[in-house]
Amino acid sequence: MLDKRRSWKEDFARFFESPSREALRDLIRDHAGELDEYDFKLAWPAFSKVARHIIAMANSGGGAIVFGVQEKDDGSFEPKGLESMVDKADVQRGLSSFLPGQIGYEVVNFTYSASEYSALVGKTFQVLIVDDLPQYLPFTSKGAGDGIREDTIYIRRGTSSERANYEELQQILNRRIETGYSSRNELKLEQHLAELKALYQQVPRYRSIIDQLAVMGALYEPNPRFPKEDLPDFVLKLIEAKKKIIESIVLRR
Repeated sequence: MLDKRRSWKEDFARFFESPSREALRDLIRDHAGELDEYDFKLAWPAFSKVARHIIAMANSGGGAIVFGVQEKDDGSFEPKGLESMVDKADVQRGLSSFLPGQIGYEVVNFTYSASEYSALVGKTFQVLIVDDLPQYLPFTSKGAGDGIREDTIYIRRGTSSERANYEELQQILNRRIETGYSSRNELKLEQHLAELKALYQQVPRYRSIIDQLAVMGALYEPNPRFPKEDLPDFVLKLIEAKKKIIESIVLRR
């Protein structure tokens, strides 16, 4: 783990020395997997605006926002560093009123008190990485604020975060469907377990010897309308089916 963190910091140091979208894409792909969108900010804007970008990236295959890098008018980038690092706990609190709970993101801090790249010495950067979680799509904003509307689906369109149109929403929903994931099953796991327990209660742990003797002594007459399959046998089938449902939910997590 230590070697991985060291490599992560060294790779970002090389990126900050000569940042570009392509370099960031390759770097993130090597460390965090394939993500689709990237953005650069000289400083942290209002958390509501950051939340808009996070939702858009989450709906568009994940992405990353680099804070401390300035994008110039000619499309080039300059690593200026942040005046001060934003505490991760403050970031979480600031974003919580805008983001739905299923969204996954991580803030990674980079401070270069010493570096083989002199331009980075004494500079700090932060990178916010947004996970790609298609099983939870679509993501909608939880609250309204500066630059963000409540209950709105945002997507990345070029280098900006915009409200999804009909065609884009269909693409998002198709990505969710392709995962075969059902949030309803996950939310109802406890209910499945309760139902399994109720099924077990329908199967007696012990068989009555008295009832067996009564049948053998012809004290009862068979009912022709009684199902051919006894209730315990049917319940046993339901128990096996319910076990498979619970097993699939737990293993998928």
